[in-house]
Amino acid sequence: MIPSMKSDLFDRITFLLVQPESPGNVGSAARAIKNMGFSRLAIVSPSDPRRPEAIRMAYRSGDVLNAAPLYPDLPSALADAQWVVGLTGRKRKGGGDIESIENLAPEILGQAVRNRVALLFGPEGTGLTNEILSRCHRRAFIPTGGVFSSLNLAQSVLMVASALFRSAPGQTAAGPPRVLAVYQETTPLFEEMDFTLERIGFLKGPARKEMTRRLKNLFTRAGLDGHEAKILRALFRQVLWASEEKEKAPRAGHKTPDSR
Repeated sequence: MIPSMKSDLFDRITFLLVQPESPGNVGSAARAIKNMGFSRLAIVSPSDPRRPEAIRMAYRSGDVLNAAPLYPDLPSALADAQWVVGLTGRKRKGGGDIESIENLAPEILGQAVRNRVALLFGPEGTGLTNEILSRCHRRAFIPTGGVFSSLNLAQSVLMVASALFRSAPGQTAAGPPRVLAVYQETTPLFEEMDFTLERIGFLKGPARKEMTRRLKNLFTRAGLDGHEAKILRALFRQVLWASEEKEKAPRAGHKTPDSR
């Protein structure tokens, strides 16, 4: 892979820190991605963590740190993202399947050929929630020794960036991937899905949240494009309409199509 092509791929990959707790980790993350040839860092936080400690740890990487956009919440940070990977330290119920970052790196680079990719890193203390992981196209972990598997946030960023850097020279794609729907196109779809399935009685009881997460996982893993997201929204609207018409017909004295 020629350097310019690698630069183009790397420019479509954003390392997104969600609610980081340590300014030092933010600065170190900026340095880590610059070490590996990346430049796109973004932060989700109610306050700006780029304090003196962050600036000090971002040694010769102040350009990456200063250019990082600050978002108040995750939906706004992911508004234009088309393919999202959540980094998680362990497999959790409702979190979906996870894969080694080493194995997933070629697919991430392949998606970056035509799509804007976001790599999510959760808070140091808790990591990403199951709800956030359910909205990721893929979930990845960083292999570690079995004695002590906990990684510092900046270390995690460095290891992910390194895995991508090392995969890039030999990265080959069978063909250009499809252009996927952006996050702000799939959000209304999931809202339509939740509303419709609750109204028709499909989502109920204590398993409601788990079922919703699994359905989001299913559609997200499919890698929908914008047109497919619109088709599914129309499908859920039609299901709701048909359900409401079926309820109204007997009360109004109308015969259904199958009535004799």
